[in-house]
Amino acid sequence: MLRSFVKHVSFPFFANREGLKGLMQEVRSLEDSQFWPAERIMQMQQILLKKVMIHAYEHTKFYRRRFQEAGFNPYTFRHPDALRSLPALTSEEVRDNLPDMVADNHAPGDLHLSQTGGAAGLQMRFYHSSACLAGRQAAMYRFEKWTGWDFGEPVGVVLPIRQDRMGYPTVKFLIKNELFRRQTVFPAAVIDDAACEDFLHKIVKKRPTLIRAFSSPLHDLARFVQSSGWADIPLKAVVSTGEPLYPHQRRSISRAFNCPVFDSYQSRGVGPIAQECEVHQGMHINAECLYIEVDGPNGYDEHHGRTGGLIVTDLLNFGMPLIRYSTGDESTLVNRTCPCGRGLPLLEQITGRSGDMLVSPEGRCVVPAALSQYLIGEAPDLVGQIQVIQDRIDHLTIRMTKDPAPTPENMQHQKTMIEQLFGPGMRVHFEIVDEMPREKSGKYLFTRRLIPLPARMAEEEARMSG
Repeated sequence: MLRSFVKHVSFPFFANREGLKGLMQEVRSLEDSQFWPAERIMQMQQILLKKVMIHAYEHTKFYRRRFQEAGFNPYTFRHPDALRSLPALTSEEVRDNLPDMVADNHAPGDLHLSQTGGAAGLQMRFYHSSACLAGRQAAMYRFEKWTGWDFGEPVGVVLPIRQDRMGYPTVKFLIKNELFRRQTVFPAAVIDDAACEDFLHKIVKKRPTLIRAFSSPLHDLARFVQSSGWADIPLKAVVSTGEPLYPHQRRSISRAFNCPVFDSYQSRGVGPIAQECEVHQGMHINAECLYIEVDGPNGYDEHHGRTGGLIVTDLLNFGMPLIRYSTGDESTLVNRTCPCGRGLPLLEQITGRSGDMLVSPEGRCVVPAALSQYLIGEAPDLVGQIQVIQDRIDHLTIRMTKDPAPTPENMQHQKTMIEQLFGPGMRVHFEIVDEMPREKSGKYLFTRRLIPLPARMAEEEARMSG
């Protein structure tokens, strides 16, 4: 009864109040367009690409310079292949040119700022228009409906935050949450048995249809479920995001919760990028909102597609256009259609730079995404790249690049956050470098653990990976 009321009455009401008028209609539109033939989707993208590039040229100083320097004329644009004459947009360029990237015809009240630890371990800021945020929200709901979820059904969300950062919800907030988003939040910056037990009790009480979470805390939660004997957890699906999902993690999560696992890929800068459908043969790109390129040295294989760096052009954000933005991740754009019948193109084998899970002196897991949020996203001043290396159970080395030079306030912030996440027994050493070292593969890892997992975790990992 409540689910039906939320779906048909309270959800549309609150969506309109939050500037998301017509959200459910937009979701239905996306559910229609996802089954268009690939050729029709491409035609739509070409129209939107030209529109956003002309807008960027006419209303931003940054893209006017960039297009002129590249000899690129947005008015004569005919085919996406022409985009390759433009250089890829790096995270450093976004950081250094933010004011010039904001469109001059958007009122300040229509622009919404997000800040996070972003690609390449940099502090990132983005502005998004209201229309852009509404379109992304619709795309997210479209993805979630693929899992079996529907409007009005509760959702469990595992976030890389600490309990004390959540605050105390007001009665007004609780009522609105129950009648609108219906989210039960699990703070998972640090994961131990008590935290897992608490969240599982919440799941049983709230009975969410699905859980959405980063893969590493999901895997640890699944590990606890199996080792502690929890059973009959009422879920239709689990959605993994934020980090690479490895096969052994998928198996253990699916086994623990007795439901399918849907891998997804999103970014704070451009929103939901891709997600698996019910067939689980690659991730469908959110093609009505984004144009994706894969740029690599291997060219295009007729049978397997193109593999390389993932480059995104946002088709919705006219407040701060992102054209050919390099995510820093790698993927394969596959040359086939999905048996589900959707015409949306497919990505697979996405690899990122998230890094290793770290461990507190007491043996608790600390999620890399939480470190990114607190060390980078909440830094008091602009910071360069950061890498966290655990070389002993009670010692971390924090590497920071000189550009920009870390301030005493920033370094004190890092120490404070480390103590809050790992406990007072963790010692910190700073290392200032000209350039962040990379792995042999050329990848940059935000966190590296040079010590083995504690014996209990290692045994569980080995057992569940088998």
